[in-house]
Amino acid sequence: MSDNNNPYQPPKADVTPPPVPASSMILLPEPRSVAAGSALSWLSDSWPMVKNNLGVWILITIGLFGIQFVLGLVPGLGDVASTLLGPVFTGGILMGARAVAGGEALRFDHLFAGFKEKVAPLLGLGALTLGIMFLFGIIIGGAFVGMNMDTLHGETLKPEDLLNGMNTGLIAIGVILLIFIMMLFWFATQLVALNNVPVFQALTMSFKGCLRNPLPLIFYLLLALLLVIAGAISLLLGLLVVVPWLFASAYVSYRQIFIQ
Repeated sequence: MSDNNNPYQPPKADVTPPPVPASSMILLPEPRSVAAGSALSWLSDSWPMVKNNLGVWILITIGLFGIQFVLGLVPGLGDVASTLLGPVFTGGILMGARAVAGGEALRFDHLFAGFKEKVAPLLGLGALTLGIMFLFGIIIGGAFVGMNMDTLHGETLKPEDLLNGMNTGLIAIGVILLIFIMMLFWFATQLVALNNVPVFQALTMSFKGCLRNPLPLIFYLLLALLLVIAGAISLLLGLLVVVPWLFASAYVSYRQIFIQ
């Protein structure tokens, strides 16, 4: 008797768990600490999200690049607008990654989803970024105050004159502040866009998440840098794949650290 006609054969059923719906993203009270090797899983787990929707991801990336290019054509105001709107576009793309992870279809209009949801807090993040960048520029500019002005107005400035004239203390402070700023904003957009966390609370939680995971984040940054370099080598066309991959991995890393 064949298995197909065996009345005593146990029934077969698909026991594969369904995709996790976006609504089940329950935030942990505190971010968890993960192993350094998790950086690899952030990339490996996010790659199918990109590969299975590659055409739409490329269109989204082209759209994002195009918007940034147009804004860059406007002197001064274009850079301000790009910084202000950056978290809004990023938030929308992350909502698209959440949709893919939940078994939904990725759509081109996910690029603009941040304007439909959470636009005010995401713009707030952009405004904070702009203000902090301005203050950071002042600090870096202050590093050159100690230069010998006679050298500037006299002989040709040599590289060693530039280094000798710098205020190394301010440079060190600037580097520390830059790391501090990166930690504040690293997960802030995810927290605001995906879990509706208030802006200043998101900054605090992002800092805690980074503080508890320095090794995986450093490892991830190195891997991301290698991917960007590889993408740029291929006449920048590789970036059309690398950029959405990094967006998707940002979503995966956020889920591993902040979501139950």
